[in-house]
Amino acid sequence: MTKIWGRALGLGAVSYLVLVLHAPSPAIAQTAPAASSTLPAVTVDAPKQQAKRRATARRSSHSRTTARSATRGRGAEQAPPARAADGRGAPERANGPVNGYVANQSATATKTDSPILTTPQSISVVTQDQIAAQQAQSMNEALRYTPGVMTEIYGASSVSNDVKVRGFLAPRYLDGLRLPIDPMVTFAQTRIEPWNMERLEILKGPSSGLYGETSPGGLISMVSKRPTPYRQNQIELQTGSYGRAQGAFDFSGPIDANKEFLYRIVGLGRMSDTWIDYNTDERIFIAPSLTWRPTTDTNFTVLASYTRDNLKGQPQQYVPGVGTLYPSPLGRLPYSRYLGEPDYDRTKGESAMIGYSFDHRFNEMFQFRQNLRYSEVKSDVTSLRNETGDPSLSGGIIQRSANRVLADSKVFALDNQLQADFMTGPLVHKMLVGVDYLDAKSTAFFSSSMGFIPGVGIVGELYPLNAYAPVYGQVNPNAYLYPSLYQTSKQSQVGVYLQDEVKFDRFTLALTGRHDNWQADTVDHLAAGTVIRQDYSAWTGRAGLSYLFDNGISPYISYSTSFQPLVGFSRAGPQGVFKPTTGEGKEIGIKFQPPGTKALFTIAAFDIKQQNVLTADPVDPRFSVQTGEVTARGIEFDAKASLSNEIDVVGGYTYMEPKVTSSNSGDLGKDVVNVPRHYASLWGFYTFRSGPIAGFGLGAGVRYIGESFGDGANTVIIPGYGLMDASVSYDFGYLGRQYQGLKLQVNATNLFDKYYVSTCFTGLPYCGLGEPRRVLATLKYSWN
Repeated sequence: MTKIWGRALGLGAVSYLVLVLHAPSPAIAQTAPAASSTLPAVTVDAPKQQAKRRATARRSSHSRTTARSATRGRGAEQAPPARAADGRGAPERANGPVNGYVANQSATATKTDSPILTTPQSISVVTQDQIAAQQAQSMNEALRYTPGVMTEIYGASSVSNDVKVRGFLAPRYLDGLRLPIDPMVTFAQTRIEPWNMERLEILKGPSSGLYGETSPGGLISMVSKRPTPYRQNQIELQTGSYGRAQGAFDFSGPIDANKEFLYRIVGLGRMSDTWIDYNTDERIFIAPSLTWRPTTDTNFTVLASYTRDNLKGQPQQYVPGVGTLYPSPLGRLPYSRYLGEPDYDRTKGESAMIGYSFDHRFNEMFQFRQNLRYSEVKSDVTSLRNETGDPSLSGGIIQRSANRVLADSKVFALDNQLQADFMTGPLVHKMLVGVDYLDAKSTAFFSSSMGFIPGVGIVGELYPLNAYAPVYGQVNPNAYLYPSLYQTSKQSQVGVYLQDEVKFDRFTLALTGRHDNWQADTVDHLAAGTVIRQDYSAWTGRAGLSYLFDNGISPYISYSTSFQPLVGFSRAGPQGVFKPTTGEGKEIGIKFQPPGTKALFTIAAFDIKQQNVLTADPVDPRFSVQTGEVTARGIEFDAKASLSNEIDVVGGYTYMEPKVTSSNSGDLGKDVVNVPRHYASLWGFYTFRSGPIAGFGLGAGVRYIGESFGDGANTVIIPGYGLMDASVSYDFGYLGRQYQGLKLQVNATNLFDKYYVSTCFTGLPYCGLGEPRRVLATLKYSWN
């Protein structure tokens, strides 16, 4: 830890000295975090008119700030008449709440508070209002209605937060910093609690130009709830299918009369069974945060959270392909069938995070931001996992392997950003210079009842179970456990990036360049402590251009690159360590935001390529070489709209061709495994504001996932499926003021209880099932 903190202090030393020596100047009010934040989201003024408007807004802001600074009072804060409000009259901020389903601002694509409309890259935003309307219980559920995103990649029962964006596994970021994940067995990862999210954003396409190591498909960026300068309080009680009992709270507001100190505390507790017999889902979550605003130019927010999950059952249950994907003479296995051992299987996880977000404006030109977080995740998993594809050959008997996983991941992340807003002639610049640092350490231990001993071969034990008439407790899974993986990985990354968002009349040009130094030492404790050393540097970037018409249409084009390290080595041994994969993406599209409306539509065509992909070594197929290549080409449509005060709509469609374009593994020219070509979704919610049934809300949604393949040769076909969700709510405030803030909501997912398979693996497959119908009833009470 001393070494980590020493490097962190070194990276932040310049900013610290400047802050100590620089007397804060009241320039721009707290409610206007960026130089252009006093302007509407759709800005088509000529540069001189923009500059004049900025100057007027700043003079007004300076007067208000000076008056408030004299009294240190904040009760009279006024928001500039600009972007869509957050429900309290304040302008929408990239790291703040959104009123409704339609976000106008985002910092994910640029790390600056920028309009989504003129950002030359696809961005999908899922707001807290949408999460609440659909009652999403996990990050994956919250992303179900996002085009190009596949959520049930290991089956619906999986505890993993892994999702694919445009065919590639997407890294996850929280408040601008990468979340910990164990790269070897992937169980040591933070399970995000959507109740604590202000918004979830999906950035499509390669994005290493700002974030360093990422996959070419895109990334998930989430924004935590933060303290508010106004009081707001919520309590939720929830029950429903599988004996669910859940309670949650969210309290926020100022601590002192001057609103210099703000607080927020968000919490949740859950006890529930699941749709699988003998499985339970227990969670405790708490997230306190505190904001200090010593001046209107300075904001310091401490963010912390703790999550504990104690689940009985497997981290994901795999079922035989025959009896689920394929018909069986013995019948179809029900959703509820448990193929593990009740007294053996468990999934325990703990996650703790603490960090801060700091921003300071020096003057009208310069502002500085620093985000820091230390995260730690631990996971302890034991499970009996199905290894059989066809139980009908043995009278319904399947064979199971016993598995034990111990994993932990620790990540220290720091991101320093200096932003300058200025003009050079007719050009309006928003320039960003940044330095970020990441230090990660992961340990993974995996043992199984099936192991490989050199010179002996495969040894071990399989444990039978009748999948159609299970009798548990007949085996001792601890009898044989052979260690097959025990590794420790230490990674560090330092990235320096430069970005300039240049506006000229109606054009917005975004140029980003970045250089990364990435190092990793992976110790294989089962191979006499063999160390795999990797040391790479990479240049990545993005160039994008958009043009905004008076009618709200904004065509754009962009090109971006990515890199992603791989841990391991070729047939040459530790001397032949793998190079990072590289990616490039081209995108052309049109965004449309009709003036005067709360709506945003995006249509895009994309072409993504990833190189240095692992494929079989033609000399010895037990090893891999980096001559593989994968492409993903397609079109995508994303729509979010509040058509009136009563109607909210979310819709999307993706058509994609995920192809293996270079390979030695027999899958050349085939579709990538478990990546459908078609995704489509539509959700609408109608609230009755007047009439005899005023206060009622009705919502319905349809999700369609197209056909995909469960093996590299594309012989295992996973059929497409469509699911329907529904919601009904009632706001008791329409009955009288004494009931104001009380709301009841009932949500049903997979309303018609459709049976479907979401993913499969290998030639004679084992598969992951979907989720049956689930009904949740939520009673919420809100007050100020």
